[in-house]
Amino acid sequence: MIQAWQWRWSRRGLMYLVIGLQLVILAAIVASQEVNRLLDASLSVELELTQAHAQKDPFRGASISGRPALDLDGAKAGVPPKQLEAGDKVLVFFSVKPGSRPRVAQIERKGWGKELPFSKERFSIPGTVRKETADRSFSSAQRVMVALVGKPSTAVELDLPASIPIDSSALEQLSRPSMVRASLRQGFLGQRYFDNIRLIGQAWTDEMSFTYHATRDRLVVFAPEVWRFERMQRSDDQPLRTRLFFFDGTGKELNTVEVAGRLVYGEAHPTDGTFWALLATERWGYATVQLAKIGEDGAILQRGPQVGYDRIVGFDTEEGSLWVLAGPANPPPGTPHFVERMSFGGLQAPRLGPFASKPRSVITQGKSIWVIEADQHRVTRFDRTGRVEKEYRDVNRPTEIAVDAGALFIIEAAQTQLSKFSMEGQAIWRTPRFQGISWILPEPGTGSGWIGAQRFEGREGGIFRYNPDGKIFPAAGVSLSRTTRGVWGRPDLVPDAIRSRTNGRLYIREERTIVILAPDGTVLKRIEGFRYATEQRVRS
Repeated sequence: MIQAWQWRWSRRGLMYLVIGLQLVILAAIVASQEVNRLLDASLSVELELTQAHAQKDPFRGASISGRPALDLDGAKAGVPPKQLEAGDKVLVFFSVKPGSRPRVAQIERKGWGKELPFSKERFSIPGTVRKETADRSFSSAQRVMVALVGKPSTAVELDLPASIPIDSSALEQLSRPSMVRASLRQGFLGQRYFDNIRLIGQAWTDEMSFTYHATRDRLVVFAPEVWRFERMQRSDDQPLRTRLFFFDGTGKELNTVEVAGRLVYGEAHPTDGTFWALLATERWGYATVQLAKIGEDGAILQRGPQVGYDRIVGFDTEEGSLWVLAGPANPPPGTPHFVERMSFGGLQAPRLGPFASKPRSVITQGKSIWVIEADQHRVTRFDRTGRVEKEYRDVNRPTEIAVDAGALFIIEAAQTQLSKFSMEGQAIWRTPRFQGISWILPEPGTGSGWIGAQRFEGREGGIFRYNPDGKIFPAAGVSLSRTTRGVWGRPDLVPDAIRSRTNGRLYIREERTIVILAPDGTVLKRIEGFRYATEQRVRS
């Protein structure tokens, strides 16, 4: 009996000991965080967090997370003389220059001495050397940032807070994907933390599209409303909305208006300030859309008939009409395909076809209409009346075309090759060894131009310049490794790149960012969202 009693008390004592140790460890963690903040006398560094999302955890409460706007390309940064090994603890130093993102300047092993204090020109972030070097700078799944330092590059995982605690009352304020500014502090114990959070603007989502109004030198971004999960569950009674954000040609914010409905895609009218847009009729998805005319104030001026989204194969900016497949979108095998023009009044002439396969896209340029058939390895040129002018059959699964300087430039071979043809159909040159060529922008009248590709000759891609003789040169440091093509809900006709014919500037989509390039390919500005005129303090 005594032994059984002693055994029960020994088990209970062991349980109490384990619980006590857990409480001590938890108290030590909390205490270290409080000490790290309370005794911190370091200066703060202002950082912007893009694609910031607010969320509420039942255990940890409300918080906000996002990606700090840092330039993580440290190819020219200083490295220690002794090679770094995986698992080494380091400090990554960033230099700060007005008008640009903080950039990796140096990496050092982390020692036991006091760290250099923060300053307005230089600050550091702890990190750990990783094994893999060919890593992305950001992983949305792991919520980590990785800097690539030196040549050959060393991958360093930065030790930054994955989330920032906020007050629950701020969740509604951050219901949209947001841009925030926060103060990064060194911490008394060397643990970096953020405070003084301010909402500075709205960020873009995957559903964003944009257009450029040449005559007014304006960039217009179409941003359909996206709600947090909590609001999505009760959004059946919420009206569908799209916000139009207006910028000047250099990326300076002008104003914003709201449109009733969800716009999939829009084009600026060549002369006035209106827009032709595709207006989704369902709350979720784009099964059916309408052609709509939108005023500068966001009012819907005119609507066309409903059409199945999968029937649309092109957009005619000059006419303000769609090219749609005639008949069902998926007819029985062997049925010829036809393409018709659809405007606000319904179907109009000309009727193009018949085609042996479903056309991939229809492009209208000047006096010609071009129909691309990837499955039939064919490009067909029509005049405006619908009469066939020329068939180009010496092509290999074409996807995109551009006409310039009396020549036809084609992306073909499953987006791995850029080719140039004469207007008579003769191949002038073919440049292979690409991966994922997504768009082509010629410089009118020169025979040169720009293309976007994921990779070229085995190297990481971005933007390339092609010469009239087919030579390829790497251009701007824009990341197109994660292509925006094929994202659910975005049709192929949504452009990822636009060139201004008036000043030669390029507007490129880089994931959820619009990059503005000078005519020589120099990066002028990255637009990650629309900035508000005044900052809004976020309660934390």
